[in-house]
Amino acid sequence: MDTRAQYSFGSVSRYRGFTLLEVLVTLFVIAIALLGTAGLQSYAMKVHQGGQLRTQAVVLGSDMLERIEANNEAAKVGAYVADPLPSAFPVDCFGTSCTTAALATYDLVQFKTKLEAALPNATATIVRTGAGPWTYTLQINWEERITKTSRTTALTTGTTTVSATGETERFSYTVSRTIYNRMIMI
Repeated sequence: MDTRAQYSFGSVSRYRGFTLLEVLVTLFVIAIALLGTAGLQSYAMKVHQGGQLRTQAVVLGSDMLERIEANNEAAKVGAYVADPLPSAFPVDCFGTSCTTAALATYDLVQFKTKLEAALPNATATIVRTGAGPWTYTLQINWEERITKTSRTTALTTGTTTVSATGETERFSYTVSRTIYNRMIMI
């Protein structure tokens, strides 16, 4: 009698494979883990986008206040006070020489263009306080989508209304800079 055949026949009963139930449980656990990872990735992207918008607001605000400080003559007379920002400038100061007032309008229009391109539904106001030195305060406002894409409201009749566009939240960045009369400082 061949012992190898008996050994082979006897060893078949010792090995067990995965059952279909074990495979399904494993796939379910992997699917839940992947869904959790996808949700976390989505939330991280939302937070990252919000951070980018805040950074853009800081950069644009700093740029505008530096323009105000550079054009000291127009800043002293309040040429940069704006609510709302102007939409057109009388002279293109990029290629030609301008008065300080025209340069202020040009700066404000350029700021508005950059603001609307960088931030969703953005608006800005610039106010001036003081009688010298002057404090210019710039407030930038914009909208961001909130993490919950819609709000569900149950009415008394039992129907449910969900906004298709989702909801937004208003954000604001305010920065101030004091402008001194350079003629007195010298």
